[in-house]
Amino acid sequence: MTAPQSSIRAQLKDILDLREYEIPKGQGFEGTGAPGLYLEHLLKLKTSNLDIPDAGAWEVKFTSGSALLTLFHKTANRDGPTIRDIIEEWGYIGRNGRPNFRYTVCGQTSDYEVRDEEGFIRVRRGNDDSFVPFWSHDALITAFARKLGNLIHVQGSWSKRPRLVTYDSAEFLSGARITQLINFIVNGTICIDFDAYLRENGSVRDHGTKFRIRPGDLQSLYTTREEVR
Repeated sequence: MTAPQSSIRAQLKDILDLREYEIPKGQGFEGTGAPGLYLEHLLKLKTSNLDIPDAGAWEVKFTSGSALLTLFHKTANRDGPTIRDIIEEWGYIGRNGRPNFRYTVCGQTSDYEVRDEEGFIRVRRGNDDSFVPFWSHDALITAFARKLGNLIHVQGSWSKRPRLVTYDSAEFLSGARITQLINFIVNGTICIDFDAYLRENGSVRDHGTKFRIRPGDLQSLYTTREEVR
């Protein structure tokens, strides 16, 4: 097991001992990602939008409840349909009155299916061969291995009003089962989550195509687990 820096280990123990924090307003600690961003702040990590781990060789993730956890973002191959194409072909009019495509595919749903075909992950609607978003195995494995080879997973709860977060427990997960990633995507352990819509001016607002997992399934991605005590 690759050991986290001793400073990270000590800081995590201190955070868990204190448990409850009030997240300050502003300073970028907003939205659903506020508890995770504040955790990174407490750990004195420099955050960025790069697809690299937060803490040296370790990525840091916070989960609360059973909501899906985003592992990484990966847009479909540019040689296939664009996100605009996907909205126009598969989308619907959302609550915002605009064409949307916000949909999560976990292996197979009544409308969509994830398939492993000749070195590519493809999302199909029925047997339609004319419109198929896809990702190469290499692109997905690289995205996962680069960012999530080792994971610090912190669990807790939080309330937006008041802005209180509780960090209850943490675990170090290492030995990523990289060669099993494609199977996890096909069988629905890892879900593909589309989230985009068209603005009034016709431009695309894309929140990114996310590869997500249920917190309870995280351990299946790794060979080694160590609780922070």
